[in-house]
Amino acid sequence: MTEPADTNAHLAKFSRQYGFTEDAVRHLFEAVTQGGGDMAMFDHPEFHGPGQWMRGGLMMTTTPGDRVLNNAIESLCNRLSALLRAQHALEQSGYRRISPEARAWDTSVSPRQRWWPHEWSDPVANGQTDDLAYAFFDDAARLAIRSGDQVDLYKTADHCITGIAQAQQGTSATLVFTTPFGELPLDELARCEGHKSNTTDNATATENRSGESAVAGQAAPQSSMEILQAIEKLGALHREGVLTDDEFNAKKQALLNRL
Repeated sequence: MTEPADTNAHLAKFSRQYGFTEDAVRHLFEAVTQGGGDMAMFDHPEFHGPGQWMRGGLMMTTTPGDRVLNNAIESLCNRLSALLRAQHALEQSGYRRISPEARAWDTSVSPRQRWWPHEWSDPVANGQTDDLAYAFFDDAARLAIRSGDQVDLYKTADHCITGIAQAQQGTSATLVFTTPFGELPLDELARCEGHKSNTTDNATATENRSGESAVAGQAAPQSSMEILQAIEKLGALHREGVLTDDEFNAKKQALLNRL
């Protein structure tokens, strides 16, 4: 189990990586802890006031148009959640736990496609836009880009990638990522020469493309918890590419209107 000194070291590291003060990072760490590692309600000046995060798809702040800030907060929350799991602190709490390998709020372990190199663990940030997918690995300082069946790797140096800022369909050359300190075009990163792989060589499971119909077939959520669970499931489908950005946002807003 991770000792408090190690926790402080991680929080200090995150402070440097994300450009937030240690006070802000600790505030978010406490909020994620209170949320059982799966959600957080926070209120800090560096985050422009109050906001809410839920692992897998929900991110709400007072500045929804600030993609750089919102991606940074979401990425940091994911890192803090992973830190808590590594500490096994959540297993000792009374919170309902969600397996890191589970999809949405299903507490059972589901197969997960790992299209990146086998030797790497879970990415710090990952997502998909159109037919392109990305995964950022902080420890390895590498960014993996999947286009169709092709995977290319890039060196990220000291950059901490938190999400996608913009992209044009069908070409990775137009990708622009967000970092805590601004936007980063993909063409500014050095490609790892000599490495090309096929996603079928790296995948350990196939994506579930029937998820949307499964969600649609469920009874309409009524309680606040059911609504939040439904949003979490939509987030998982969005990350897997089952739902487009427009579909995800429309369905999420419809659920939020019920709260």
